[in-house]
Amino acid sequence: MVGTRWRLTAIDGLAPDKPEAARMTFERDRFSASAGCNTIGGDYRLEGGRMIAASVMATQMYCASQIMSQEQAVNALLAGAPQIERQGQRLRLASAGHSLEAISLAN
Repeated sequence: MVGTRWRLTAIDGLAPDKPEAARMTFERDRFSASAGCNTIGGDYRLEGGRMIAASVMATQMYCASQIMSQEQAVNALLAGAPQIERQGQRLRLASAGHSLEAISLAN
């Protein structure tokens, strides 16, 4: 996962409201994500097929209602230690009744 960048293609089964800005990146021990408005980031580790996020912080700008609900879903997903599945250029995270799907961006 280290050094990978992803474009979010679905949040809870729906296309992101701002697909051009919906992204997720993984560095050595930090991640960042956005559904299209605010940025969420923090430390992470992979353990038993799950992504364990810690020290998570997010910007708090006002966003249109659809994007805000998608961001709330991503926040809940990440707080729930999501199951993480990577198959080639595709990534899927699922937890707490939420899911996120993404496709790899060229690095």
